[in-house]
Amino acid sequence: MKLPTKDIKAKVESVAEEVLPHDKDFADRVMNTVHEGILGRIMSNAISDAMDVVLKKEVTKLADEVMRFRRMLSEKMLADASRSFKDPVRLENLPDGFLAGWNEWKCDGANREELAYQAFVNEISPRQPTE
Repeated sequence: MKLPTKDIKAKVESVAEEVLPHDKDFADRVMNTVHEGILGRIMSNAISDAMDVVLKKEVTKLADEVMRFRRMLSEKMLADASRSFKDPVRLENLPDGFLAGWNEWKCDGANREELAYQAFVNEISPRQPTE
């Protein structure tokens, strides 16, 4: 047995009145919450994705620059006639040497390669005793 359309509408309205609060701003608050929640997640994801793209590009550029720095150190070490493979080296200072050289390398200058190499070598070379 089917109910007439008017009866169905009346039943739905009576249920809606019983279940939903009588706050006239309730629907607005629900819609705002849903709207902000969805838009907030969309914006959060969009910003996160955009930042990932920027970070990946910057990490790639930095990795390329570090590889150029490392290649320069290798070439200068091999070409340096004043040093030999038998010279003593302070391996415990190797990280400090790379950092000192890298800091010089980051400075834009005409002789940044030489300054970076010298900073690196000065850190890993044993100190001469002062008299």
